[in-house]
Amino acid sequence: MKSEPAVERPVARVLLFNEQDRLLLLFDPDPDWGGYWYPPGGRIEPGETPEAAARRELIEEVGLDVPDLGPVVLRCKVSFLYRGRRLEQDEWHLLGRVERPAIGPGRDGDSEAAAVGAHRWWSLTELRASSATFFPEGLVAIVEDLQRNGPPAEPRVAEPRLEP
Repeated sequence: MKSEPAVERPVARVLLFNEQDRLLLLFDPDPDWGGYWYPPGGRIEPGETPEAAARRELIEEVGLDVPDLGPVVLRCKVSFLYRGRRLEQDEWHLLGRVERPAIGPGRDGDSEAAAVGAHRWWSLTELRASSATFFPEGLVAIVEDLQRNGPPAEPRVAEPRLEP
């Protein structure tokens, strides 16, 4: 049996912090991975910038309109199986800040919000103490560095991650 080709796609994600420096993460109860937490975001559509895609994805997934995003703080390439399909993603992680966020439903008729099993604002202390799985890999160190030093002059580049 011939396997399907990998889906290659650029992705924009947001490391979104509230006024208390808590990071918004979404939960995927994926049975293959045992569940994991990840930053909101998704595919960059043709003709879209990473910033525009990230802004659109925030509205679709959690109903948040965050007009000012950036800079890009992390770039990484990941390859993994997701629901039986191999995804190869070129990910752009942008920094975002929001005051008094109100997470709400995504856009009417959009399937993005339904894909989010849960959301949570995490403090750095909670991230450090948790045994949960977080993506991108090294997320705790990334958050520590951002909170200690602010955004880097150039995006951090992570080594490619290949999952089974």
